[in-house]
Amino acid sequence: MKRGIEDTFTVNEFDYNIDFARMTTKAQTMDWFENVLIPNLLPQTDYNGNALSLKEQGFVAVTNKRLGTARLRAVKVQADSCDVPAALQGTITECYANLKSSTESKADFKGNYTVDTGPAVRRGTFLWDVPYAESNDGWYSPATKMSYGGGGQTINFDNSYSNVTEVWQKVKDFNFLDDTTRAVFFQANFYNANVDLVGAVKFSIEFVASGAVITSSQIKCLPLIRPVRILLGDGASSYDALVFFSELAFYGMVLMYGLDEFRIMKGMGRKAYLKNFWCCLDSLSLFLFVVVMILRFLSLTFIGSVYDDFQKEDTFLDLDWVVYFAGQVDNVNSFNAVLTFLKLFKFVRENARMSQLIDTIKVASIDMLSILVIIVIVASGYGIAFHIAFGHAVDEYRDFTESLFTLFLATLGDFDMDELRSYNQVLGAFLFVSFIVLMFFIIVSMFLAIVDSAYEAVREEIALSHGDHVNTDPLTLDLIRLISAPKVISDSIYYVFVGDKGGNIAPSEAEIEKRRALEAKKAAEEEAKKQLSPEALERQAKLKVEHDFKKLYDEAMERVKKLTDTQEVLQNVLNQISNNMIVPEEGEKGEKEDEKEEFYGELPEIDDGEGKEKRGSGGGE
Repeated sequence: MKRGIEDTFTVNEFDYNIDFARMTTKAQTMDWFENVLIPNLLPQTDYNGNALSLKEQGFVAVTNKRLGTARLRAVKVQADSCDVPAALQGTITECYANLKSSTESKADFKGNYTVDTGPAVRRGTFLWDVPYAESNDGWYSPATKMSYGGGGQTINFDNSYSNVTEVWQKVKDFNFLDDTTRAVFFQANFYNANVDLVGAVKFSIEFVASGAVITSSQIKCLPLIRPVRILLGDGASSYDALVFFSELAFYGMVLMYGLDEFRIMKGMGRKAYLKNFWCCLDSLSLFLFVVVMILRFLSLTFIGSVYDDFQKEDTFLDLDWVVYFAGQVDNVNSFNAVLTFLKLFKFVRENARMSQLIDTIKVASIDMLSILVIIVIVASGYGIAFHIAFGHAVDEYRDFTESLFTLFLATLGDFDMDELRSYNQVLGAFLFVSFIVLMFFIIVSMFLAIVDSAYEAVREEIALSHGDHVNTDPLTLDLIRLISAPKVISDSIYYVFVGDKGGNIAPSEAEIEKRRALEAKKAAEEEAKKQLSPEALERQAKLKVEHDFKKLYDEAMERVKKLTDTQEVLQNVLNQISNNMIVPEEGEKGEKEDEKEEFYGELPEIDDGEGKEKRGSGGGE
């Protein structure tokens, strides 16, 4: 819809290589109104030249129905609103100042004129009056930084081609757009039933005091009446109804979470709550959702109040407020989308690697703050310098904010060095080159070095604190299970339907889980080794050597202890042998041999660490 309206009114050329965006004079503005705007706003023939019916004349670009009347509004300044220097008063008789609240004209337009031929027209009689009217159609120009109020001399264009051409002839004859005019606004509204969108169109033409003509267009196509159609049961699709009621359910969840967040703040205490970054982020996000709810309610209320006026052909539909509210809803939601996705880091911080962004910012925050102060000081100085040197000649440096933005683009490679040198070859080159060298090659490099150093410190801390368990947090394990779920399912199906037939025994679930954990551990170890710095690898190797040495030492001490116990047993045996070695009589020798054999047969087993040997009869010495 937007493309169709835009091509119809702003892309069509009314002179060679001249369209709406390329207009530079007031004469071209008049030609655009007469040759492009009015014929396309009220078409009389189709593409074959056939006359259109009265109903078909109400459509622009075939499918866009014109809603109500169109409006032309002129904002003017008072005559002689500035003083001419005394030396030039003989040649300059009139002076019209810039538009301000003190110089704006709020009088009605009174048109009178005489003609050279035809019936005489009595001078002093106002032949055409255009009243001054206030409205809510204020506008801020991003090109000239001018703010225009909603007031102005207003003309309504009805749906009759003959009436509109007659009014436009009066605009030209009575010089309605005279030298006091500072801006002209043309507004119209359309509805496309094919896509269920309302289009609010505003063409702005500024006649600045310096003599330039600056054009801009705003074409906003929004589903303004879709919620009203859903609530009234006016033929809305089931999908649109589902989206709308899902939005209402979401707002209910926002209120529920808001109450829960208030309960958390009450339990933690206000000071402790405000010191928690994630709590503040949650509160800000919920607050912005509440703002969106209010804006949506105001938008629905306003569009509901003018919904019945869509059928009126003789009334101008002032949709500026509802379009403004809809635009603000999109703006707030776009900013809140960033906050909402930042909240994901609150949950993924359980994984050490996923927390690197927040941890890096935390480590580098103090140094980054000092660098940011330096950047602000340098950028402010150069911004003022460029504005003073080139602000009156180069549009990109016309004020301080535009100068800062242009310098920022220059650091990204978007700059026009030739334009600066064409105005001042020495100063332009000096300021630009010195800014790029100081800002980009020095300060930005310092900033990146701080971030890189903080990132390396965070990685080393993760490697030392987690070691082999860097990927064993619950979040990572759940993710591994999720990724490996298809393989587990396919393996299970294979073992159920194929494994038993081939004589294979399917492993138990515990064995599969154990095997998967070992594979994950090995993969994590390999990944950790790849990501560690040389210093961290050396430190980890030292720790491993110390661990292996301690293990070897413990094993050696255990063996020494066993040998000591064995030595004590042997000493006891030797003592007993020594006590029993008495030379027996001839008759007692047989008894002693039997006792000796019985004694040695009861000796215990001795473990010397290399094997067990049972010392007994026939084996003792």
